[in-house]
Amino acid sequence: MLEKLTDWKYIALIIFLVIIGIGIPFVWNSELSQIDSNNPFQENKVNILAVGYDSDVNGPTRADTIILISLDIDTNEASLVFLPRDTYVDSPKRDFTKLNSSHVYGGIELTQKTIEDLLDINIDYYLETNFNGFEKIIDKIGGVEIEIAHKLNYVDKAGGLYINIPSGQQNLKGEEALQYVRYRDFRGDIGRIERQQKFIDAVLRKVLSPKIVTKIPGIIKEVNNAINTNIPLKDISPFISTAKEINLDKIETKMLPGEAKYINDISYWIPDLEATEIMVANLIRNKSYIKNKSYKLRILNGVGEAGAASETAELLKKYGFQITEVENADNYNYQKSIVKYYNQEDKKTAAKIAELINGKTNYIEKKSNKTIEIIVGAGYQKSV
Repeated sequence: MLEKLTDWKYIALIIFLVIIGIGIPFVWNSELSQIDSNNPFQENKVNILAVGYDSDVNGPTRADTIILISLDIDTNEASLVFLPRDTYVDSPKRDFTKLNSSHVYGGIELTQKTIEDLLDINIDYYLETNFNGFEKIIDKIGGVEIEIAHKLNYVDKAGGLYINIPSGQQNLKGEEALQYVRYRDFRGDIGRIERQQKFIDAVLRKVLSPKIVTKIPGIIKEVNNAINTNIPLKDISPFISTAKEINLDKIETKMLPGEAKYINDISYWIPDLEATEIMVANLIRNKSYIKNKSYKLRILNGVGEAGAASETAELLKKYGFQITEVENADNYNYQKSIVKYYNQEDKKTAAKIAELINGKTNYIEKKSNKTIEIIVGAGYQKSV
C-alpha cells in the first residue's frame, strides 16, 4: 500500500548533514575563511526543525513529515526525532488538533512554535522543502545505488502514481527515489522506515564519494532553490565543523513515543508524555541517550518482588541503556538497590543510575567493557 502524501522522514537529514555539512566547504571555503570562527551559539546544543511538505495542488500545504535535528557542537553528536504528522496537539492556543495542520495555519513559523510548546524546548533554526525539490537534488547527485530486495509495484490512476521498480541493484534517480521512500508494503510503516534508512545510507555513500566533488556547485545551486531556511551564512561554520566530525553510524533516530488512537472517528498519534519527557531530556537536551547506548547492564532481582528486575530494566531502556541480562540475585534481602561499576570513568553514569532507582553505588576495580551490574533492592523506582 502507498500513502498519497510523501513521507519525508529522512529527507531533511540528507539535505542538512550531507549537502550543507559536506558540500559547502568545497564551494564556500574562501567565503567561510573570512567569517568569524567563534561559535555563534550561546549553548552547545543546536536544534533544527526540518519539514517536508506536500504541494499546494490539492489544497493548502500540510507538513507531511516533521523532523527535529539536534546537534551537540562540543561533542559532535547528532540525533533525530521524527514527529508523526498526526500527532495530537492538545492546546487551547491552537485552532487545530493535528500537528501537520500547523503548516496550513501559519507555515513553518507556526509549526516551529507548536513543536516548541509540545516538547518544551527551543528550536534555533528551521529548513523546509517539498518533494519536487527532493527529486531535483537527487537528480543532481546522479541518483543513488540501492539493492531492491523485492519488486515494488503500485498503481493509483486517480492520484497519478505509477510505481514499477524491479528488484536487484538499481540506480534510482529523483522520481524513482521519491517512489522508493513513499512505498509502503504489507508491514506498513516498519517496512517503509527500513527502506528510508537504507536510502539514507546509499545517499551518504554517494555524496561522500570522490566523484561527487565536480557536482557540488550544481548541488548547492539546487539546494538554494529547493530549501527555505533561516540559517544565515554567518552561522554556517559551526554546522560544517560538526557535520564533518559526526560519526554517521551513531546518529540516533527516534520517533515521538506514543500510540495511535481514534478520537471522534479521527486517527491521531497520542504522545506518551512521560516517555516523551525522558526522550527529550536525554536525547535533545543533553545527548545522554547516545552515551548510554555504550553501556551494558546486568540487572538482578534482590528484593523478591515479581517484576522488580524487569521493571527496572524497562525503566533504564528508556534512557538508552542496553540490557544484557535480567536474573535473580544471590538473595532477596537487599534493603537498597546497589549499582556496581568497575571503571572510575563510569562513576558519574553509575551515580545517575543510582539516583534514578533510589540506590547507592559500589565501585569494584576491575577491567570491564562498559558493564554495570544492578541489584534491585527495596524502594526501587518502578517503571510506569
